[in-house]
Amino acid sequence: MTLEEFGFNAFFAGQIEPGSDFTVARVTAVHKGECEVSDGEETCPAKMTGRLRHQAKSKRDYATVGDWVLVKNFGGEDFASIHQILERQSELKRKTAGRTTRVQLIAANIDTAFIMQTVGPGFNLPRLERYLVMVNESGIEPVILLSKTDLLRPEELAVKIAEVEARMPGVRLFAFSNSDHEGIEEVEELFEPGKTYCIIGTSGVGKTTLLNNLLGEEDYLFTLPVRESDGKGVHTTTWRELITLDNGAHVVDTPGMRELGNMDVNEGIEETFDDIAELSAQCKFNDCSHVNTKGCAVIDAVENGVLSDARYNNYVRLIKEAAFHEQSALEKREQDRKLGRFYRSVMADKKKNSGKY
Repeated sequence: MTLEEFGFNAFFAGQIEPGSDFTVARVTAVHKGECEVSDGEETCPAKMTGRLRHQAKSKRDYATVGDWVLVKNFGGEDFASIHQILERQSELKRKTAGRTTRVQLIAANIDTAFIMQTVGPGFNLPRLERYLVMVNESGIEPVILLSKTDLLRPEELAVKIAEVEARMPGVRLFAFSNSDHEGIEEVEELFEPGKTYCIIGTSGVGKTTLLNNLLGEEDYLFTLPVRESDGKGVHTTTWRELITLDNGAHVVDTPGMRELGNMDVNEGIEETFDDIAELSAQCKFNDCSHVNTKGCAVIDAVENGVLSDARYNNYVRLIKEAAFHEQSALEKREQDRKLGRFYRSVMADKKKNSGKY
C-alpha cells in the first residue's frame, strides 16, 4: 500500500522539507508511552523524542491515532523515534471524563465520523446531538448510523428514524442490523478506499461488531454482550487503533465514551442547531441569550410549536456547559501562570542566596 493509498496527500507533503531523510509514517495505535507507526507496508513501535515531548504544551501536542509523523530508525531493532508531527487536517476531540477541563484527542485526520446509536434500549437523542456538535466542531463530515434495527418492528423503526431526522435535519442517516445484516451492504458502501473514518458512540451500540462484519472476521475484534435493561455495554476497545479494510478504507476503532463534555464548540453548536441560529437573527437584541428574554424569536418559536421543547432545552444545556468549561479552562491557565511565576521566584531566590554561605 502506498502512502497515498494510506491517506497521505499534498497537504501533508507540503510540510516536509525537500531532501528530508526522515521516514514518513502514520500512527496506527497509541498505548501508554508508545505508538505503533506504519509506512503502509510495515508497522513498528515508536516513541516521541525527548525534545518533542519537552516542546509539547499539552497532550494535544502528542501523537494520536491518524497522525502523520516523521520518524528515524523505522524498522530498526529498537523503537523508531518520532521527530515531528505534521499539522493535522482535522482533530476529533472531547473534554476528558470527570470534572477536569482538559481536552482529549480521539483521532486525527479523519474524513468522516460515523456516529452510532442503537434504536433499542439506550436510544438517546440528546446524546446523539452532543456527538454531532463534537463532530461538526472538528470540521469532520458526520454520518448517523442507527444499529440494532432487528429489535423493532418496521413501523417502530420508522418512528425512530423520523425523530432523528427531525432533530438533526440534513445529516445523512443509515439504519442497519449487525444480527441479521439488514442494511449492512449499504453501510459498507459508505467506506471509500484511501479515506479515513472513525466510528464513535457509547459502549454497547455495536461498533466493534460492525467492524467485524465489515472485516468478515468474527473473531478479529473482541466483543462482549450488553445489559438488556439499559443497552449499556462494557468497554471492549481499550485503545484507539487504525484498521484497514479489504477495500482500502481506513477506520479508527475507538473506546466507548462514558462522558461527552464540550469545550470551545460554539461553531459546532451553531452548525448542529442551524435552525436556531437562523431564528436568532430575528431576535430583538443582538446579544440575546434565548433564555427568559423579551423579543426572543427562539422562545417565540418554542411557544408557537415551531421549535420542539426537547431540541431547545438541549441547545440551552450545551451552550451553558460550553461556557462553563471554557471559563474553567481560563481559570486553570491563570492558575498555571501564577504557579509558574511562583516557581521562578523561588528558584531566583535560591540562586541569589546560594553564594552567601
